[in-house]
Amino acid sequence: MIEQLYFKHLRGLDEATCQLAPNVNVWVGENGAGKTSVLESVSLLSTGRSFVTSRTKSLIQFDAPDLTVFARVMQCGVQNRLAVQCVQNGERRLRVNGASAKAQSALSRVLPALFVAPQMPDLVSGAPGDRRRFLDWGAFHCAGGQATVFGDLRRALLQRNTGLRSGILTDRDLVAWDQQIASLGEQVHGWREAFFARLATVFVEKLRAFDADLGIGLVYQKGWSDVELGQALEQSRPKDRRYRQTQVGPQRADLLIQRGGDRAGDVLSRGQSKTVHMALVLSQLEVAQRAGMSPVLCLDDPGAELDVNHQRVVWESLQSAQCQVLATGIDLARVGLPASVIDVARVFHVKRGQIELIKEG
Repeated sequence: MIEQLYFKHLRGLDEATCQLAPNVNVWVGENGAGKTSVLESVSLLSTGRSFVTSRTKSLIQFDAPDLTVFARVMQCGVQNRLAVQCVQNGERRLRVNGASAKAQSALSRVLPALFVAPQMPDLVSGAPGDRRRFLDWGAFHCAGGQATVFGDLRRALLQRNTGLRSGILTDRDLVAWDQQIASLGEQVHGWREAFFARLATVFVEKLRAFDADLGIGLVYQKGWSDVELGQALEQSRPKDRRYRQTQVGPQRADLLIQRGGDRAGDVLSRGQSKTVHMALVLSQLEVAQRAGMSPVLCLDDPGAELDVNHQRVVWESLQSAQCQVLATGIDLARVGLPASVIDVARVFHVKRGQIELIKEG
């Protein structure tokens, strides 16, 4: 839970501090006022990047040398202070409780956050990489995944692929890389599989709450055949040489979302896809809570994503989950808050770079 959020030189927003309520916080204002930037500040702290753009430099206010985001966060009964500073030259400085942090994972572990926004690809029609990130969020936060293992795996795959592109590596040269990738990849697969097992059961309940009889099934595809990863890599070497890239392994994993024997993205309407996507995010939230985490859910302009009935289902689910929600919209009606939530919500107004508290909650 975020208790306090501070940012300076973030896009068009001036320096501001927001004291947040433990349940629902809403930022309202005209389009272009800077509401989404508030949620981007949380994204920077939680994931190391904005959910809107991968170009962190574009988040820095025009003519400012850097941007700073700070949050006081309560997680598992412990209060922590997180800070990120992004400089125009691309440098990023991370701090946890006043001390420098070497890796983003130190902040991510303290502040798990989920995002639903019009700018983000939905999981149903998005690319496999989007669904792998979804799986890896759960593997890291819900199944004990270690950031060092994920990082070492990425580097080992990069080096193996660099060698394959050179065209000069022999099978003997590849053995060392294969052994390392096999060991790391099996660990990552175990975490993903554990998260998926918990997710699949919860997802059925969440989708049913939307009164959506869509016949959706989830399948976790690990990225190689039913042999040990080391053996799969060895068998794939001729193909890898031909394509000059590693063709099997956890980097090929996917969360298959299907209806019957078809890929759901090919047969569902856009509205149905949004429903499935929202059910997956709510499932992700519940699995994390069952694992003892307290993720923050950020909803950017939910009225643009969900109709009135689906907004009602989402808010009912979030009230039951008792999680902290940060939402934006042109006004409270656009956010879809039911009367019972409006009573407890803390509301901020964003206008011309300024943020003003207009309702305590």
